[in-house]
Amino acid sequence: MTDLNPDRDVVRRYQCEQTRDARIITVRLESASDAMLTHQQMPEPVKRLCQELASATCILTNMLKFDGEMILQTKSNGPVRMLVAECSSDGRIRATAQWDETVTDSDFRSLTGEGYLAVTVDPTHGERYQGIVPLEAESIADCVNTYFQNSEQLDTRLWLGSNGVATGGLLLQRLPDEGGHGQDAEAWHTLVALAETVSAAELCQDAGPLLAYRLFHELIPRGLEPWPVHFGCSCSRDRSARAIRALGKDEVTQLFEEQHQVKLDCHFCGQVYLYDQADLEWLLSDQPPGSDTLQ
Repeated sequence: MTDLNPDRDVVRRYQCEQTRDARIITVRLESASDAMLTHQQMPEPVKRLCQELASATCILTNMLKFDGEMILQTKSNGPVRMLVAECSSDGRIRATAQWDETVTDSDFRSLTGEGYLAVTVDPTHGERYQGIVPLEAESIADCVNTYFQNSEQLDTRLWLGSNGVATGGLLLQRLPDEGGHGQDAEAWHTLVALAETVSAAELCQDAGPLLAYRLFHELIPRGLEPWPVHFGCSCSRDRSARAIRALGKDEVTQLFEEQHQVKLDCHFCGQVYLYDQADLEWLLSDQPPGSDTLQ
């Protein structure tokens, strides 16, 4: 059967003939979002926030074009205590959240309360970079916009939307010319004004060439090579064992004295890792376990 919507689970870049110094990126997640979040049984408002955070993470990963992982994470004192989304340079995404039973509202500030958004770039080679902004805006998109205002020298605007089934995003970035100067201010303001007309419903349904043409057709947008993304988890038995070992020898020993079997669940994918008394010796050794066998 022909796929009627080839723009799901893909990030795309565009160039406009009249505004070559502007970066335009869209993302739309559908199947990947479903695979990433359905098993976590989140309340609808939490799921939508996770979707939007994942969309933002995909866009920023593609924008930077580096080898490694981009991580966006919120921590706060509201009913949604934590949100985290990760996207690797090969297009693997995952996301999860922590929330309590008082999640009833859909308002961003009511759900998150006071806290911060951390934007982390974790390259395969080189130093890790992290920027932090307070959760003082009215949406995830506005928090990311605040991050760019505080941390970057380039004008950047992000729009996000989610409906529980699909999620989409649009980013504009004003690039400097070869002399280090920004593009024509009038052209940039025209782009932003056109993008401001986009709705959350349009982002969820049409983020891709159709939306780019609808918004910027007068500027003749040209789509570049698409970048597919997919759900995938980087958890392993080795990583979960390191989490246990990080507790320290005394605490790990006491843990196994209190219970015959220790279970670690991966919040991202639901995989379960089991450790028993036979595993205690190598958990306390200087060498991490070598097996990635799931139980």
